[in-house]
Amino acid sequence: MLKRLVQKRRHGSGPYGHLFRTPNGRELMALDCETTGLDPRRAELVSVAAVPIREGRVRAGAALELHLAPPASLSGDSIRIHRLRGVDLEQGVTVDHALEQLLAFIGNRPLVGWCLDFDLAVINRYLRPALGFDLPNPVVELSDLYRKRERYRSPDALPDLRFERVAGKLGVPVIGRHTARGDATTAALMYLKLNPAVADQ
Repeated sequence: MLKRLVQKRRHGSGPYGHLFRTPNGRELMALDCETTGLDPRRAELVSVAAVPIREGRVRAGAALELHLAPPASLSGDSIRIHRLRGVDLEQGVTVDHALEQLLAFIGNRPLVGWCLDFDLAVINRYLRPALGFDLPNPVVELSDLYRKRERYRSPDALPDLRFERVAGKLGVPVIGRHTARGDATTAALMYLKLNPAVADQ
């Protein structure tokens, strides 16, 4: 919180000042990234997607999906997971261009996702040296919402927090697993299942 206040003071009146304003609508953005590894200190971005959640609906057709130029650390191990080869990324955008498009698309809307700490750590590792701040958006962590729901229903049980397992328990289809757009869309559907009042709006 203190870090965000400091960054808002520094950048609130600059070209990205709108990102630090309090969201004034009900729209959220489900966010997901695919990377070259699982260490957020070294992983490089391969793709990123944001899917709007608006008026109680997942607007998958209005999603932003970006593929980046092949990063230096792209290897067979990560390709087996996200299935994006170097040849598939030949027309990918630069990191700077991807960040510019992502910020313009998500604005200051709250971000929804599964294990968002990882995605945000990777994005912020690029964003901080380029613009001087981390993404200031409010964050809704789905694993926390699901854990709280299960604790209320079964206080003594230890919930299974595997992505596919939670989607199944919520009755949500797993769409394009380990693609940024697919995982973001699945996360958006999970959010509506965990917030039925929003889905009824």
